[in-house]
Amino acid sequence: MKLHKLTIAGAVAGAAMFAGISAQAAVFNNVSGVIHEGGGAGTISTAPAASSGITISDFSTTTADPLFNVIGDTSIYGGVRHSSPTNFVDGWSMDFGSGVYDLVFNWQHDEKETPKVVDGRIIVNGVATAFSGVSGTILSLGSVTGLVTFVVDPIFGSVKPTEDMHWDLHATVVPLPAGGVLLLTGLAGLAMVRRRKNA
Repeated sequence: MKLHKLTIAGAVAGAAMFAGISAQAAVFNNVSGVIHEGGGAGTISTAPAASSGITISDFSTTTADPLFNVIGDTSIYGGVRHSSPTNFVDGWSMDFGSGVYDLVFNWQHDEKETPKVVDGRIIVNGVATAFSGVSGTILSLGSVTGLVTFVVDPIFGSVKPTEDMHWDLHATVVPLPAGGVLLLTGLAGLAMVRRRKNA
């Protein structure tokens, strides 16, 4: 399994065709749990059931649609295909608000398809990480906060003639350090004392 970071300039250029948050995006609020992408290459059969029936139609090729406003640990399962003329590129956005989340991305080839090896890239906020192989995990997407855009692009790379690939992305809340909790508690206490003095 070979992973490598692409240059930021190249990644931004590659992501340009997916750019933009549109007012027409399908917006999903208060999201947590498991999400399934419908359509396209679909989700892998071993994926856990979608939470409360959260199955979204095929993700578009823009990072604007859909947009998830996330409030807790969230996993998304989807699929893409590279086989002209039916190429699928998945783009979406997640707004993590002021929370901090760790990201883990996995990919695996579709067992029904040949070749078994797939390649492509995931682009997170314009920074691309390439992947290739039968399956794998990228643990180095880092910690994120605020609005984050994603693209899973199986067209990048050289594997032919057909690539059917399943992917999953896991966003896990990073707990506030104990010192941070104490600081927030102290600040809240000071605010209460100030209110009492003003009363």
